[in-house]
Amino acid sequence: MGCNATTVRDLLLYMLWADRLILAAVRRVPPTDLNREAGVSFGSLLGTMAHMLASQRLWLSRFLGNPLGSIPTLDETPDLLSWIGGWEETASQIEAFVAGLSDDQLASPLTWNSIPDGAEHTLPLWQPVVHLVNHNTYHRGQVVSLLRQMGYEPPGTDLVHFFLR
Repeated sequence: MGCNATTVRDLLLYMLWADRLILAAVRRVPPTDLNREAGVSFGSLLGTMAHMLASQRLWLSRFLGNPLGSIPTLDETPDLLSWIGGWEETASQIEAFVAGLSDDQLASPLTWNSIPDGAEHTLPLWQPVVHLVNHNTYHRGQVVSLLRQMGYEPPGTDLVHFFLR
């Protein structure tokens, strides 16, 4: 099994589209709610979003052959404005990556070292790329649930909505 460049491009563009919808929704959320401890894996709404951004940065650095030495932390995006700046920068880099994807590139092996244990892994590029999209979809679902629990109207970010737009 494999994925062709068209499919992978669509998945990455879907991820960015859904992130933009989340960004529009969280702009209305005051800092007290963004930072409120919510009992989820990354503490708060902003903590979850920071984890999503950190994952995008980490995986993109690996895809581009410039792996990060450490995982980005919430300290790098302690508020919504810094998160937006970081997300916009990363999104533009992902868009450039998407533009250059080829079937051959996606089939080629990607080798990386896990942080912090340094274990080496190798998979065809398409698999970690699809993992990134899936990982962000999972955590975006947490963001949607947190928004709903706090009384905010979350956007519909299902993949089918991306295709129907």
